[in-house]
Amino acid sequence: MREQIQKYYADKKIFRRIIAVIVFLLIIIFLTSGNKRAVNIAVNNELNFAGEVMPIEGKYQLNIERFDRELALLEINAAQFIMIYKRWNLIIPTIEKQLKNAGLPDDLKYIPIIESALRDNVVSSAGAAGLWQLMPWTAQKYGLIVTTGVDERYDVAKSTAAAISHLKELSKQFNKRTLVAAAYNRGENGLQRSLESQYTNNFYDLWLNNETSRYVFRLLSMKYMREHKYSFFDRASLGDMYTPFVTKSMSVKSIADIADRARNNTMSYYEVRKLNPWIMSNSLPEGKWNIEVFQVNK
Repeated sequence: MREQIQKYYADKKIFRRIIAVIVFLLIIIFLTSGNKRAVNIAVNNELNFAGEVMPIEGKYQLNIERFDRELALLEINAAQFIMIYKRWNLIIPTIEKQLKNAGLPDDLKYIPIIESALRDNVVSSAGAAGLWQLMPWTAQKYGLIVTTGVDERYDVAKSTAAAISHLKELSKQFNKRTLVAAAYNRGENGLQRSLESQYTNNFYDLWLNNETSRYVFRLLSMKYMREHKYSFFDRASLGDMYTPFVTKSMSVKSIADIADRARNNTMSYYEVRKLNPWIMSNSLPEGKWNIEVFQVNK
């Protein structure tokens, strides 16, 4: 019995050493070959969010480490960035157009990227949903339908319009885009209390909860990696962006059985649900609905 116990602990010790060696080797490989970016990239005026340059001198030296940390995490999670890159043309042009029409900075497009990685069907444990991770009451405030059968937070165009309305409201309260972004994450009331209690109007001077404290740096690092993608990836590893869908819109008042309606129109149920993630069940109540389906060239 004693010999069996000794053998068990000896085998366990060997296993731990093997794991430690593997982890060490992976770190060395990442540091020596996977990291292609230049050293001290934080020290330049390229690092700005909507024109607000990230300060790095004097008391703001710690911002370099805060930025580098988020960039390093992006590098480790390279697979997610590749998927964001591939989805880009499916979603970002719609967001860019709406931001431009609203007179808002183009850099705000990075908010849905870090919120959802451009997945239109994602939902958080707190109940935030869609590209922009809108909470139900925020979505409803800006005119979106949020029910068990229909949830327009998953509609790219409509959720973007609602998020932009929200960002415009935040821009009236906060005079800096970094604060607008932080308020989008934290909530305007919570951020305002932090500004007042800490006697500042500068995001980089605020002591905040971990998530909001990192938020602007996540935006900055995502923007930097996107704009310098070939410093991190070769073209082959990134691959091609997905081609935008060619669709047409069908106007309906209600549908009792979407799967049956799709079958009768030589469409698949998957096609209808995939192109219309805001539909939450196999039916649509009475109303005025526009459903996207693939445009078939004859």
